[in-house]
Amino acid sequence: MKKCILIIGVVFGLAVSVLAQDIDSLYRVFESNRGEVAYRAAVAIDEVIGREPNFEPTTDKDEIKLKLLRTMILHFFNDEDFRHVVMYSEIGIAHYEKIDDLFNLAGCYMTLANAYQRLGQFDKAIECYNRCSDIMDRLGGDMADVNKRYVMNNIAEIHLSMNEYGQAEEMYRRCIEMLGAVDVADTASNLDLATYYQNLAEVRIAEAGKLDSAMRSQKLGEAISFAQRSLDLSQRYHDTPHKIINRLTALSKATFQSGRIDEGLALMEEALSVAKENDDVFMESVIYVQRGQFESQLQRNAEAERDFINAIAIAEENHFTEVLQEALESIYPVVRQRDPNKALGYLERSMTLRDSIFNEHQQHLIRDYQVRYAMQEKDHELALEQAKTKQNRLYVIILAITALLAGVIAVIWYRLAMVRKKRNEELMRVNKTKDRLLSIVSHDVKTPVGAICTVLRQMTNHYDAMSDTDRKANLVMMRSSAEGLDDRVRNIMQWVRGELENGKVSRNTFNLSRLVDDCVKMQMAAADAKTLKVVNEVEPSLTVNDDENAVSLVLQNLLSNAVKFSYPGGEIRVKAEEQGRRVWLAVEDDGMGIAEKKLEKIFQFMTSSDKGTGGETGTGIGLFVSKQLVDKMGGEISIESVKGEGTVVRFSINKS
Repeated sequence: MKKCILIIGVVFGLAVSVLAQDIDSLYRVFESNRGEVAYRAAVAIDEVIGREPNFEPTTDKDEIKLKLLRTMILHFFNDEDFRHVVMYSEIGIAHYEKIDDLFNLAGCYMTLANAYQRLGQFDKAIECYNRCSDIMDRLGGDMADVNKRYVMNNIAEIHLSMNEYGQAEEMYRRCIEMLGAVDVADTASNLDLATYYQNLAEVRIAEAGKLDSAMRSQKLGEAISFAQRSLDLSQRYHDTPHKIINRLTALSKATFQSGRIDEGLALMEEALSVAKENDDVFMESVIYVQRGQFESQLQRNAEAERDFINAIAIAEENHFTEVLQEALESIYPVVRQRDPNKALGYLERSMTLRDSIFNEHQQHLIRDYQVRYAMQEKDHELALEQAKTKQNRLYVIILAITALLAGVIAVIWYRLAMVRKKRNEELMRVNKTKDRLLSIVSHDVKTPVGAICTVLRQMTNHYDAMSDTDRKANLVMMRSSAEGLDDRVRNIMQWVRGELENGKVSRNTFNLSRLVDDCVKMQMAAADAKTLKVVNEVEPSLTVNDDENAVSLVLQNLLSNAVKFSYPGGEIRVKAEEQGRRVWLAVEDDGMGIAEKKLEKIFQFMTSSDKGTGGETGTGIGLFVSKQLVDKMGGEISIESVKGEGTVVRFSINKS
């Protein structure tokens, strides 16, 4: 028996060393086992998260499970990994429904709704909030009423973020109605009332920004009234300094926008004093940004620049990334006329921060791809490992021979080594895909997105001062950037899907000429803009048997390139030639052609693209994705081009 325990200990030691860094894998081990195995997996999860286990080996597994779920949900929520919050909250909901624990079931729905709200999936968030509210009705009591108001307040926030002002106001007023007649001695209810009045003020301020001067003045007057009531209640009932600061800034915003400039700035100064007195450096940085924006509207550039610099210093010191990005973006137009080089430095830092936030989001997505892709293989490996463990225990009990024990241990070592090797190979492949995707996004997506944002910001800030010609030019520029972005995203997503599907091809029989017609139609707007003639010379009755979606994407890429690099008034021809069991589809143009040196690496990853005849920019990935798709279909692709005379690109398709 001692030898048996020793073997189990060795197995657990190895398993934990392999799986300790993967909470998802450890949780599946916990779910799939009982006793010592489940307990060790649960302890390993707490160790990964950095918490002391709050259970014992003798604790019931269901109780351990609930403790683990609370720990993991809180961990992922603090890490802002809301996709994992969703996953484990749904597991918790299923368990609480099974044991009919209404209180914790409502809490899980509340957490799930918060996660969906942070992810921008507002319909799902509202659905979960409503389910939480229904459970609160079943529970009853004062605490249920408080939570129902909290739920309604959060739903109102969603409507406000979607500019649905009527729905948001209705929800906030229902919260006030639920409070009823508030006793002056009821501090908690009066402070809740202060929150709802501030929220109504925020609705009015947001509405005012969309209205003409007459209605705008009325809405701002109501906003001032709501904000003043909110501030009075917070001060009278000694609310937290952070909330009092929020009330002051809301009132300041309303009074400033209503034209009471000095009063608005004085309120902002008061909010700044409270923040400094209470060492609330986050709100201090936010107030500097808001006051700087007020002063920039008044053309007080020196004062605005000073406030933005203060905000930048505080945000940098305390790592307030979003505040820092907003301050850098806001200071750019203030400094631009006085010191263009310095302003450009602020703008570059702002764009770098924006890119880093975007890349962090992409890394979360890639980790999700990795987990989903590895799930099936890990489950299979786990099943094999469990079967091997049971077999080893049987050998120990029946044979009780030291030599056999040594053999079992050797087999376990070998098995774990193979699992580790396979896992490392898969991680290397996914990491390579991740690096390529981030490289593509960094080079090919941020440029058009940045261009669109810059033009939109210019138009919204200076719309009335712009001529119709300038407005049209800006719209044309945004359309060009958006079309380029659409082309890039389509190719990027097709490449990512190909990487994750790992070579799967779905073949079907289809009419090639009709597919060519469909692809040509998709390019006609760009072709008509250059007065290009696109001719389909494929035999109308010709059918092929291959991956229709892949063939369509390759052909669209080739036609897009042909249009891009053809001179106005030219002609593009699509031809097909049968050779044995293959059909060669060709796209020919009489355009600008490709230099001989560039042809040698035209299908390589991230090859730079020349500008088109109309100044269009290339994606740098279209031909690379096309080559990968053709390879996966088992075909070939080739290109012939002469600089200044035109280009012919051919690829082969499986004949039906």
